[in-house]
Amino acid sequence: MKRLSPGLMAATIGMSAAVSILCLFAANIAPAPLSVLCLFVASLMTWIPIREEHGFLFAAVEYAIVTGVTLLICRGIWTYLYIGVFGPYAFLRLFLGIHVRDRLLTVLIRLLVFNIIAAIGAAAARYLLQYDLMQFVPGFPPYLLVGAMELFFIVYMGLYHLFTYIFDSSLRNKLLPRR
Repeated sequence: MKRLSPGLMAATIGMSAAVSILCLFAANIAPAPLSVLCLFVASLMTWIPIREEHGFLFAAVEYAIVTGVTLLICRGIWTYLYIGVFGPYAFLRLFLGIHVRDRLLTVLIRLLVFNIIAAIGAAAARYLLQYDLMQFVPGFPPYLLVGAMELFFIVYMGLYHLFTYIFDSSLRNKLLPRR
């Protein structure tokens, strides 16, 4: 595989970080449906540097930049969701793609990780911050909430796979010329 020049790799990290920061800023001021879309786009930006040579390091730098800047300028629920769940998803997806060959098993592991993080987040919100998340859906049975969350995670993983496939197969070589 041909390599990106160091300058182009730095520019790629900077541009993907800038897009992620803008999306997270927009997510914190936009209505909920648009915020979900902004969070999705911000989480996709980590995939751009991670697929290059030494990409894990470059993606970690990009993630650290986005995390630091968004914590400084736009704290909110969407920022915390990015930092805790959706930003690291590219790392989890790459790690499982390298080490686990069975696709069904990788999907189940990713769902398990999403569920564990969601449970830890809900418990932290309730017991540490004294914030009840069930106030957003009054009268909604918890088992239906868990089912809706599972469906959301499955749709997220499917859309993430679709967009990363499109990027890897057709856009990557056009947007990032190699030497």
